[in-house]
Amino acid sequence: MCGRSVVLPIIDKNLAQGHRITRVLSALKIPTSTYSDWLHWEPSTQEIQHNNLRSAVESIYTANKGIYGYRRIAKTMRDLFKLAISDRFVWQLMSEAGIKSRVQRRYNKPTTVNDKDQMPNLIGNLDYLSGVLTTDITYIQLTDKAWVYMASAYDPENRKVLSYQIAYTMTAQLATSVIIKALRRGERPLYVHSNMGSQYTSELVENTLEAFGIRHSYSRKGHPYDNARIESFHSLLKLELIYQRKFESINDVQAAVGCGTPTGTITPVYHFVMPPRPISR
Repeated sequence: MCGRSVVLPIIDKNLAQGHRITRVLSALKIPTSTYSDWLHWEPSTQEIQHNNLRSAVESIYTANKGIYGYRRIAKTMRDLFKLAISDRFVWQLMSEAGIKSRVQRRYNKPTTVNDKDQMPNLIGNLDYLSGVLTTDITYIQLTDKAWVYMASAYDPENRKVLSYQIAYTMTAQLATSVIIKALRRGERPLYVHSNMGSQYTSELVENTLEAFGIRHSYSRKGHPYDNARIESFHSLLKLELIYQRKFESINDVQAAVGCGTPTGTITPVYHFVMPPRPISR
């Protein structure tokens, strides 16, 4: 036998068409007592809380344009509302609601080769990241399959972007420009940490850092997690902004990034009110 949520609409439709209730119940093999119970049914406190949590999950999902998966929604609910809610339970609620994170576009980005010997990672054993500036370049594809490149200078301690620059070519000048911008803002890092890309091992970058008395630290080749915080920022930027749009020109990219990161960070927006007294799971 199907549940009340399925059968009651069928009964109501037949009654609206003028059929007698006794004949409808007989045809559906629904006892009169069961029908009466359904009419007077009220959800339990646990069911109300469960439905409220599912509504909250749907609200976060919608507010973030369907980008968030169950792990990020669960983390949002734990961080913002101090709920003891598990990733698995949020996955269950999303399954009930028939929603899932959008599959993101992925590109085969250009490859680069650097044959220089590995340079030292000077920040790997630091207890604090005060005085460290990290930098990296990420790739953004236009609709005509051309590439543009975004370089960023990032404060890993305070988790914010200090400067960025977008260009048609990935050069030492691009890599240096964001460092200079950060320095002009008054930043005085002890270290600049980057990968071993040819842009960052160039004489231009090295001479610029030396002129300001800044030591250069390098990620190990093939170990992007050595520069995890700025890598994470670029991933978040693409996930929440770049992959959601199509860009015809570098001007489109610059406008989107400038609008999406006015303070150097991306802050999710939540357009909902959390239901009262949610059940902990």
